[in-house]
Amino acid sequence: MKNVYKYIISGPPLLVAAVVFVIGLILLIIFSKLIEKTLQKTKLDISLQKFFVKTFNIVGIVILLICALSTAGISTTGLIAGFSAAGAAVALALKDSLANIAGGIVLLITHPFVTGDYIEIGEYAGNVKQIDIIQTTLTTVDNKTIVIPNGLLSSDEVVNYTKEPLRRVDLTVPISYDNDVELAKKSVLKAAKREERILNEPDLPFVRVKEYSDSCVNLIVKVWCKTEDYWDVHYNMIELIRECFKQDGIEIPYQRIDVHVTKE
Repeated sequence: MKNVYKYIISGPPLLVAAVVFVIGLILLIIFSKLIEKTLQKTKLDISLQKFFVKTFNIVGIVILLICALSTAGISTTGLIAGFSAAGAAVALALKDSLANIAGGIVLLITHPFVTGDYIEIGEYAGNVKQIDIIQTTLTTVDNKTIVIPNGLLSSDEVVNYTKEPLRRVDLTVPISYDNDVELAKKSVLKAAKREERILNEPDLPFVRVKEYSDSCVNLIVKVWCKTEDYWDVHYNMIELIRECFKQDGIEIPYQRIDVHVTKE
């Protein structure tokens, strides 16, 4: 074995470089598998795991190539300088992409949202379909696909509507000035009792006068429900309130303009 080692070391430089490269490549594959298995045991997103493994492999091959050339007696100073210059040029040309990659890493580590969540950022809103290392794909309620760079998602305000298990439904209900406010409030609470998906925690259904507008009194209605029931409760409450108002003689006013004509 020692003779083989001495032969390799004292052999032709290219042979030594080839042996170093092959051994290094085998070790790189072994370490890559170990890192992949270690990452699989963590809670990191699968996209982030693949990114780390690929980055390790690329950096490892570059270092291995430099070591092999150095072993062969080839000067790597120029090669390293070339790699550095090329890296700087690529980084400058792809600065936006690198910002998106950094944003993707932040998103995949911090988990402000996950696949399936309904989020809103600026003028865009939809369900998160896929989170990649560079971009995130949303699907809108009318089945449009929106692709947003991760750099924007990591630096701008994002509203996550489905992260919490409970949500509050807020409604504004107008009634006529001629109606009894207390009776109208009881009628709204009666509608809330008919909606079985409304919860009594963290708060009971709430009804109060919100404001006095030009043509009506506006009531504010607040009820709690499970996040997945939000829109069903929202629309059903509107229908139930109308039914209860009709039963109790509460008038829902419509917009009108009183015109007074005077004759001189």
